Amino acid sequence: MISRRLVRVKVLQSLYAWNRTTDTQDIRPFKNDLLDRIDQTHEMYLFLLDFPYVLQSFAKEKKEKEESKFYPDPAKVRKFSLLEGTSLAKKMHEQILIQSSVSRFDWSDLELNFSEWYNQLYEWDFAQDYGIFLEPNTQQQHEFIESLYYVFLETHEAFNNTLEEVYPAWSSDYQFIVKELAKSINAFPEDIKIGISKPTDQYSEEVQLATRLLEETIENSEKYDTLIASVTQNWDPSRIATMDLLIIKLALTEFLHCPEIPLKVTINEYLEITKDYSSQNSSKFVNGIMDKLKIDLSKKGEIQKTGRGLK
Repeated sequence: MISRRLVRVKVLQSLYAWNRTTDTQDIRPFKNDLLDRIDQTHEMYLFLLDFPYVLQSFAKEKKEKEESKFYPDPAKVRKFSLLEGTSLAKKMHEQILIQSSVSRFDWSDLELNFSEWYNQLYEWDFAQDYGIFLEPNTQQQHEFIESLYYVFLETHEAFNNTLEEVYPAWSSDYQFIVKELAKSINAFPEDIKIGISKPTDQYSEEVQLATRLLEETIENSEKYDTLIASVTQNWDPSRIATMDLLIIKLALTEFLHCPEIPLKVTINEYLEITKDYSSQNSSKFVNGIMDKLKIDLSKKGEIQKTGRGLK
């Protein structure tokens, strides 16, 4: 499920944690940390995929409570009936339960927000339009759920702030998880089982790449310091911003130890990561260093890429 861009980001985060410790010899805790970060991404994806069902369950409870009154308010009963016919939400929930019985994320921890979120949902035009259908068909449910995710994830700042409190890596995982949610939702009308992404297997190419990047970068860290110093005249590597230095070292690992990854891809990927995770002026500096290293190492024959178009 995990993309190579996210692999690089997760490795960078684990490297940053390694760089801050005094015991840099034992890398096992950082390898475990890396694998845990990858697992958390999938758990957060499943957590968000269950959001329509969470709102549906909240509304069902509110409706039943209102109907139990001696004089129920018809307007409230109607309001809390909005998601009643959204069987797709329940089917999604059932498939999520099959995949994951245990998660570190729990919607019950956020239940104080449910009333506010539901009230806001009910006021949006797309929800009012959806409320017209007593028994919405699959396509209508699909379009409604798409709109629900769009307004909460793309336009609702407070909702995203809450997610970041629950999951500090939300801002870095946001684009990837939103993309996976969109893929899953688009698959649901045809096949709900296929629609849900599977957790990343420890033997998958992505996890193997992640562990290789981490291990090789840590193992060769001192060697990389020397290489970087050789192309930064009058610039001690210790004076380079920590995040910039780690990004350059990761690029070096891909240059020297990942023959299947094109040089251009490596440089472009780490430039984009630099823009997101380092200072505003860092990308030009990092690009210059990576380019010099690429040229020097290529001249020495130390960069060996296999396959066409990889150099």
